[in-house]
Amino acid sequence: MPTLPHTRLQTPDQPRYEVTSCQELTLLRATPFLAVLSHGGRKIGSAQNYGDGDATEFVPHGDFDLADFARFADACRLDGQPVSLSLLLDLLIEEFNVSRSLRAQALQGRTLLREVGRDGTVTISGTIPMPATADDRRRAHAALGLPLTAGAATQFWNGNCWEHLAGGSAA
Repeated sequence: MPTLPHTRLQTPDQPRYEVTSCQELTLLRATPFLAVLSHGGRKIGSAQNYGDGDATEFVPHGDFDLADFARFADACRLDGQPVSLSLLLDLLIEEFNVSRSLRAQALQGRTLLREVGRDGTVTISGTIPMPATADDRRRAHAALGLPLTAGAATQFWNGNCWEHLAGGSAA
């Protein structure tokens, strides 16, 4: 099964469902969002969350059969474990948002940094100019005083995969 690069979500080869847009509204105590899901360029529904702590919901569009998406969700895995429909939606949205941020940073010659904790939690922690050499990576790592979280590994997106800032491949 293919593994999505930013969330580690494992998805079946087919069908391919993806988030094609996401709108967030930042409020004082919540961040509600609405994301459009598509399959083969066709809108199949939306994922919505009111930002109140409840689960993200899937709302099918038109005549799309919710059972098709449920079967897809049943086949997905995160770290080898099944995922709920709500978690699947959240991970697909996260994958979309990180990809969108990376594209925006790349236009400026920059990339995202993330920290991966010992427990596997991933947090985007900032941006840096895209390092061209191992020396650039080491200098950035030293100058920023990384990692920000004790015991975490700091990684940057090299255009193809997440790579350890201090050297070596990440995944």
